[in-house]
Amino acid sequence: MKERYFMKTILLAFMAVIFMTGLWMGEAKAAKWDGAIYIGYSGPLSGGAAKYGENCLTGLKIGVDDVNAEGGVTVKGKKYELKLVFYDDMYKPANTVANVRRMVSSEKPIFVDVPHAGGILALEKINEREGFIISGYTTNIDIISQKNKLVFSVPARGDLAYGVEMVRRAFAMGSRLAHLTGTHEAAVFWLKTSDTAWKKLGGQVVATDSVNYMGVTDFYPYLTKILQTKPDVINLYGPSEPAAMIVNQARELGYKGGFLMGDQIKLDEMAKVAGMKNLENSIGVCPFDLRPLPIAQAFGKRLHQLYGKDYVPTYEAAAHYEIVWMIVKATEKAQTKDDPYAIFSKINDVLPVGKYATTMRDGIGPNGELLGVTFAIAVKDGKYSKPIPLVWGKEFYAPGKKSAWKE
Repeated sequence: MKERYFMKTILLAFMAVIFMTGLWMGEAKAAKWDGAIYIGYSGPLSGGAAKYGENCLTGLKIGVDDVNAEGGVTVKGKKYELKLVFYDDMYKPANTVANVRRMVSSEKPIFVDVPHAGGILALEKINEREGFIISGYTTNIDIISQKNKLVFSVPARGDLAYGVEMVRRAFAMGSRLAHLTGTHEAAVFWLKTSDTAWKKLGGQVVATDSVNYMGVTDFYPYLTKILQTKPDVINLYGPSEPAAMIVNQARELGYKGGFLMGDQIKLDEMAKVAGMKNLENSIGVCPFDLRPLPIAQAFGKRLHQLYGKDYVPTYEAAAHYEIVWMIVKATEKAQTKDDPYAIFSKINDVLPVGKYATTMRDGIGPNGELLGVTFAIAVKDGKYSKPIPLVWGKEFYAPGKKSAWKE
């Protein structure tokens, strides 16, 4: 009995030590931070655009982890932990607004990222009043045409980089264009922009149709009608996987021509569904792994290490990683965590963000467009061409600042 009592006493003492150690470690961990700064995300995490939304969210998550691993956000001598709050909006603007109102009422994020024009435009009605910056991941320039002082657009302007330079290169495949784009806001903008650019080049638009990429899987009826007009190029815009299904179905119907892929489409994601043979004579956004930027290539390797060799690194993931650091650096430059106008005013001062510049955004224009080079690429003879630099927006740089890209 004495022996059993002795062992029980030892066990209780040992458990008490563990408990007290846990409390001490918890207090020590909690004491590391003087508070928290929140950033938000509302995007498609289910449905046809889920992969696109997850790519965006991946970059934000890695960025937040890295910021905290490197000491968090320093404001007026205090260290703040960066935290991310995110919700699925299923690509529906009404859901975007509901999600962000929920964030604002609880976490009060200093900025919210939304990767679709409809949701961004809806938020622009409330963000200045509610006091948060909108990071708009869309090439639709409508979001920077509202005179909103707390909005910036992340990718290249669709009317200048992709909508002019990439269209011009697609025109080399033939002058007859057929549109089969999506029905969402960014797709509507791309249709208008690419249509205008094509006609300015002297080309003919032989067919125009739109389809809900997120809600349709049988594209044969649309393609049958379009192919009767004998296009040289078919213009697509939407998430990569349904776009790849359109390509496959067009080839099955005997289409031999080319494809112009709007910026939302990723050729390397499409290749997993359609194959390089079916993507012959396509031009679109350069796969992230192939961009001739050392920081980009290093980030791509990191994504492979994190998620496996079959993971497709995307510009979305890299761009969202970069904007986390952009906001953090601007917050530290402004030395405030609560004044979105002061933080926004420092963005130009911190660009490019050095070793975190995974897409090399190197300035912000007067309308809120983030500036920097982007790249297109073509598929010919079953292979990718060399990356094609699309240099744009030189006139938008602030006085004394210019693009870091050396042509």
